[in-house]
Amino acid sequence: MALFALGLQAQDLKIHVDDKGRVGFADSKGNVVIDCKYESAFPFSNGVAIVCKSGKYGMINTSGTVVLPIKYSSISKWNDLYLIKDGKKMGLANTTGSIVLKADYSMISKSNCYGKAIIALGGKATANDKKTYMAGAKYGIIDKNGKILVTPQYKGLYEFAFDGQGDAYLHEGKRLIFSYHFTTDTLLTDCEYLGICKNGFNIFESGVIDGYGKEIVKEGLYSYVMLPKSGMVRYYIAKKKETVCGFHNIASGKPIQVAVFNSALGSINYWTHGDFIGDIAPVNGTSWSFIDKSGNKLRSGYTSLKHSELTGLWAAKNSSGKWEIFDDSNNNVQALSGYDEIEFPAQKGDKPLFTVKKAGKYGVLSRNGDTVIPFDYDMILGNSYDVIAVKKDGKWGAFTADNKELFPTEYMDFVRPTERNCQHIWVRQADSLYYHLNLTNGKISPSGFKAVGNFKDGIAFVIPEGFDVQKSILNRAQLYLPNTPYNQIYGTTAATNNSNTKKRGKLINTIAQQIKTVDPFKSVNFGLLMNTDDVLLINKPVSAFYVDAAKKEIKNLGNRALTDMEAKDVLLKITRENRVYGLNEMLDEDEWNY
Repeated sequence: MALFALGLQAQDLKIHVDDKGRVGFADSKGNVVIDCKYESAFPFSNGVAIVCKSGKYGMINTSGTVVLPIKYSSISKWNDLYLIKDGKKMGLANTTGSIVLKADYSMISKSNCYGKAIIALGGKATANDKKTYMAGAKYGIIDKNGKILVTPQYKGLYEFAFDGQGDAYLHEGKRLIFSYHFTTDTLLTDCEYLGICKNGFNIFESGVIDGYGKEIVKEGLYSYVMLPKSGMVRYYIAKKKETVCGFHNIASGKPIQVAVFNSALGSINYWTHGDFIGDIAPVNGTSWSFIDKSGNKLRSGYTSLKHSELTGLWAAKNSSGKWEIFDDSNNNVQALSGYDEIEFPAQKGDKPLFTVKKAGKYGVLSRNGDTVIPFDYDMILGNSYDVIAVKKDGKWGAFTADNKELFPTEYMDFVRPTERNCQHIWVRQADSLYYHLNLTNGKISPSGFKAVGNFKDGIAFVIPEGFDVQKSILNRAQLYLPNTPYNQIYGTTAATNNSNTKKRGKLINTIAQQIKTVDPFKSVNFGLLMNTDDVLLINKPVSAFYVDAAKKEIKNLGNRALTDMEAKDVLLKITRENRVYGLNEMLDEDEWNY
């Protein structure tokens, strides 16, 4: 009850400025209850307010008592705490004014969705790509309460945030990713495990610690390491003409070498070995095999593998061309084994339904082997967002995971949904154009498009047949991602700091002339934006790079069809960082405004 009353009292106090410009607080009736003696102040929050006096900041409570000395260069909210800065050093304080983290640090990032933040000791503020990082600093990790989890002692402190699907030899899992730790960055992971490196320049030969700073793998043992799984760390030792693959057993601290490839790591374009998921891990060689944590071979002789972390199942193709299915503990799943093909559910939350092929026909089974969709189809794609696409006699249709028909097998092609409970599908008719199919009423739009993107937030990106995009300044600006550095758009020469204004003006005029004569638009898609009522919301070309930005502006304008002027204003606004004009070129008034 006392805390509730305090909250009400704090809410009632409003900032009050006297006739001399000094700031204090008054109650709901206008009575000054905290003297006007501050240069500035922030509203009360959680029973405290930030105040400024003589250029220094502190905090007071609702009684006007200073709970945090007015001596800091700035104070700002940080989760349920306050980030305090004393010159170039920063720390954390709570609402009672107690210091949670002394102002000894050169950097404290925002906490991420897992409640983790990175902190830095020392270092020199250094610019890179218009951002700032603390060169030479030592980094550590704190939680959202300001508790130090990893002592700041590492010049290189990296997250397992690189998706292994990006490299053929990794195939899956998470690898360390290099980061400068810019002062505006937030951490990407839960920091259960982290990579450490003394030099702070790369991830090569990094060691591994857990989320509390305990050493798991010493630095220098392996060239590259993957996120620990089931007590094992997948590693690679990269040599000039050879790559050694293995696992580091966390419990014993010993490595298990499992494969050697006579190629440099960068030349390997196939999966070498996989993480331990449960009790087994795959190893490539003359054929695929599976080992236990002691390196003993449990299965072998496979030509291909598939793995589904969502279902906890492996599929391995044997020498007879049939797929054997087993779980992460090496238990066989006979109900799904022995088929010519198998596809696992693709998305988190999908029902455990499996597309299989036998005797040239496709069907869908439950995990127990019960038939959900009969073996009547020439092709069935794997379950994705609980939509199962089927093909028969050259035409596509789809079912739900409950075996209810979404749309009949009447279409030449369709665009697979990219979200669950999708009610709007694109289907391709015999004229090779895509049409919007509204699944709620079964109606198909009257207009077809050459290419389309799925509806997202009620808006789709569509490209009409024969769509013409003028080579204008406005459209050229959309050929590059928002806020692309000037020199990347208009060339390194144009970006140099040339004090000769006439030469620079001549150069920009030349660029503007080239824009009118050169066609740089072939590699970037331009289209229009359409809603689920088949209404075009913006009638001017929007590049794929600017769809999200344009959608945001359309939302701000009421999610309605824009006038010509509104559409141009939107495009001018979202491309203003990427546009350049010749010095002698005439600008319309609306372009000048942006």
